[in-house]
Amino acid sequence: MRHPTMLQTGDIDWKAIRVLLFSGDDAFRFLVRQTFRKLNVREILSTSVSADATPMMGQAPDIALLDPDGDLAMAEAFLQRVRKADVEMPVLLVGASTDKPMLARLLPLGLEGIVPKRVSGHELTHRVGETLKKPKRMAVPVVQPVSPLDLPVVQASPPPPPPPAPAPPVPVTVGTVEIPACANPVLPAALAPAARSAGYVPPPSLVGRRGGGKLDDGDIVAGQASVKRDYALVDDEDDAARRLAEKRKARWLEELARQGKTPKKGKDVAALDVSAIVAAHALWLVSQGGDGQRAVFNTMDLGGADLSGAVLANASFRQTDLSDAYLAQSRLDGADFRYAVLAAAQISGANLGVAQLRHADLRLANLEGASLRGADLSGGRLAGAKLAGADFAGAVLMGCDLRAADLSKVENLTQGQVEKTLCDLETRLPPGLIRPVKDT
Repeated sequence: MRHPTMLQTGDIDWKAIRVLLFSGDDAFRFLVRQTFRKLNVREILSTSVSADATPMMGQAPDIALLDPDGDLAMAEAFLQRVRKADVEMPVLLVGASTDKPMLARLLPLGLEGIVPKRVSGHELTHRVGETLKKPKRMAVPVVQPVSPLDLPVVQASPPPPPPPAPAPPVPVTVGTVEIPACANPVLPAALAPAARSAGYVPPPSLVGRRGGGKLDDGDIVAGQASVKRDYALVDDEDDAARRLAEKRKARWLEELARQGKTPKKGKDVAALDVSAIVAAHALWLVSQGGDGQRAVFNTMDLGGADLSGAVLANASFRQTDLSDAYLAQSRLDGADFRYAVLAAAQISGANLGVAQLRHADLRLANLEGASLRGADLSGGRLAGAKLAGADFAGAVLMGCDLRAADLSKVENLTQGQVEKTLCDLETRLPPGLIRPVKDT
């Protein structure tokens, strides 16, 4: 096995390299993140959602690692987006080289190599370094055309017999009026009483119907009413979602009031057009960095700002004061919150997947139902935070302050994650987990 230090003497400047990673395997994403952080790479862009490839390619990654992890369709969609943005960037597939169905779908899109799934950090570094220095596209197997002479002869089955002809319609006489014979008789409403007295009972759908396939005024009015009802349903759903968001915010304000707190008003909130920045960031994401502008709030005072439901994936909040901010249901995956202050912030239901939260202050924050999958919380503070339903799968908690924190109802937290955290007697962990033993 080769050691990564062999590569550091070469021509690779790891500090300038951006690595793009697609994988639904939290353990593998952790391995990649830790491996390349030791080399001080410029950035690691990690995701498990194919749509994220578009904004991430706007940051000009140098190489991509593609791990289908059982979801081949998602991996294929991710690679298609990558190739749409850059047909030359090297891509290493993580998987078995014997998986022919996988290779048949991904090889035509362009791969520079295959890395086994069970790979050490040293070997992974070597393979990535080799590919960066000498990228070589793997050949796509040529499918040999099948000769018509090689095809088996299939005897044509005889055509099915034609269906029997329907019985001819019989004319109906009602009193002195004869109803013509036809396949679908339409009985005028005026003749319906006489028909019933003569023993002829037509289907209800035929009474009073007009022929010729034309709509009368009543049909048009009914159709317009149906369309109006459809639009009304959409409006009702929007109104319901808006009312629910308003109720959530009202409950949050009431809770702060019960605690004797008034939401902080940051000095940069009034002077900053937050909605315009969010809109420009959305355009930046969609255009792969070609239009709009990435949202950068570094060192700002945004205490009490309302960013609920905002799409701010990969935005930068480094050293930003977001005390008492309202971030419920926001998309903040991949965002940079290093050294940010999020004390007493409302972040319930937000997506913080693979976000950088090193040394972030999350004391008394509401993170109920939030996704922290793969997030880096090293050195962060969670004392007193509400964490019920928060997903900690693959999260890095090294040196995280969990004193007086209630994690009894969080999801996907493991003993290995809490071993290097700071806990006290007030720290509550899920069933089966124990507080780390302090060194004596």
